[in-house]
Amino acid sequence: MEWMTVTLAMYRKAFSRAAELTLKNWPVLGTVFVYSMVMAAAGLLVALLGVIGGFIMGLVWAACVGSFLYLVEMMVRTSRVSLDDFKRSFGVYLWEVMGVGFVFWLFFTFATPVLAALPNGMVILLCINLALFVFCNAVPELIYLGHSGSLALIVESYHFVLENWIEWFPANIAAAVLVYAVNALPLDGVLTWVQTGLGALLVYFAMVMRGLLFIELHGSTRRGRAFRHRMGS
Repeated sequence: MEWMTVTLAMYRKAFSRAAELTLKNWPVLGTVFVYSMVMAAAGLLVALLGVIGGFIMGLVWAACVGSFLYLVEMMVRTSRVSLDDFKRSFGVYLWEVMGVGFVFWLFFTFATPVLAALPNGMVILLCINLALFVFCNAVPELIYLGHSGSLALIVESYHFVLENWIEWFPANIAAAVLVYAVNALPLDGVLTWVQTGLGALLVYFAMVMRGLLFIELHGSTRRGRAFRHRMGS
């Protein structure tokens, strides 16, 4: 089947290129430790600030997520990440991440109490969470490759997943299983640091792979991809 051949070729290209870029930019694994320290320090500083503290933690979390996405973007777009990239990364996608997070927070703030009061409310809520995970799965890539508003990002992700789910999810599941398998190894002592570092690299690998795969799929059709494959591109 030509579709399968084209998809597997696309996977080989995305996985091999992602592995190459991740190994080339291996110092990015240090950023995961930085994010952890920043979040821990922020948590201690705002612990007694109540609602304001929660808002500040949300900003810090969004800054760290935005920084991570910006570094992934640099790897996908330019093949390299520099210290200067890391220094300016925290504010690049801060408001995009905050916007999407606020939409979800607003929805669950009002929906959860209403659904919890229904006989099967928790089951419905679980189904909603699953649906959001599936149809909003491409939001991270759209943040740094699409640059749309919060609601538009969610809508675009829905359309992208609807059109490309059969190509998108197998590769993502395979990468997620790899990351989980490494993090689940029963190690202790010094080896836990090695495990954490390797896990960090694999997270970057998975996200870079997603970005490369997204570029291949977004705005294209199965017929168009099959034609490019036959032409050798």
